[in-house]
Amino acid sequence: MSPGNAIGPLARWPSIRWALLGLTVIVAAGYALNRGVLVGSRIETARLSDAYPVPFYKKHCSYLFFTGVQQVWTSAESTREEAEQSSCAPLKNEPVIHRRRKPSPP
Repeated sequence: MSPGNAIGPLARWPSIRWALLGLTVIVAAGYALNRGVLVGSRIETARLSDAYPVPFYKKHCSYLFFTGVQQVWTSAESTREEAEQSSCAPLKNEPVIHRRRKPSPP
């Protein structure tokens, strides 16, 4: 066995590692964009009606998906401070692409 043959298989390991790392990054990014990545939030002031002028505050969280940015209303609070303290989940609960489940037999 010559020294050149022993080095050949070992030389391929770094390229295999880079390929696995690249595949892992692509799968992780796909998972995150399917679940929705938190990109921001905003607080909106609203009123029930003109007859009831006391405002309440709604917090909207913005998530980035494959299909674009989607806003999700998370909470309504009586003060702005309470609305600012309510948190948005880093990943949205529902994915964009749902797995199909087989119906259970009756």
